[in-house]
Amino acid sequence: MIPGSNLLNMAFRVIAQETVLYYRDGGRTLNAIGQEITEYQAALELKGSFQPVPRKVYYLYGLDLQKSYYTFYASRDILDVNRDVSGDQISFQGQRFQCESNNDWFAIDGWKGILCIHLGDDIADPVIWGFGLLPASNTYQNFGFGTFIGSEEL
Repeated sequence: MIPGSNLLNMAFRVIAQETVLYYRDGGRTLNAIGQEITEYQAALELKGSFQPVPRKVYYLYGLDLQKSYYTFYASRDILDVNRDVSGDQISFQGQRFQCESNNDWFAIDGWKGILCIHLGDDIADPVIWGFGLLPASNTYQNFGFGTFIGSEEL
């Protein structure tokens, strides 16, 4: 194996790929109350391998046990959360995931392994996600940084 041979594409010859919707970070704008809100570009279809992170690995990575993590492998330069960057998001089987961090082999071998966190149902809104929305139930699960209006304020 030599750098640039794209080991992931070789693996995809024997591993089935899934199609996800890929939402690229389109930058941030200020909302009416001065919060920076990420805008996402229109979804693109992207093929790759989407796999759950085993629970025993949560301890090794120091992950929050109350959340669900997945790894998405793709031959695409996907942005993760970074300073002043919200990172990209993907949708798989009607669920939305935030790209948190990556195993970056893109410059050397043309692929990335992205650690994703489950956010909730994909509302298919390419502009903003998770801010100013009332959740379907009163659980507030995975909406810790959203801005919610209580039903009494409507």
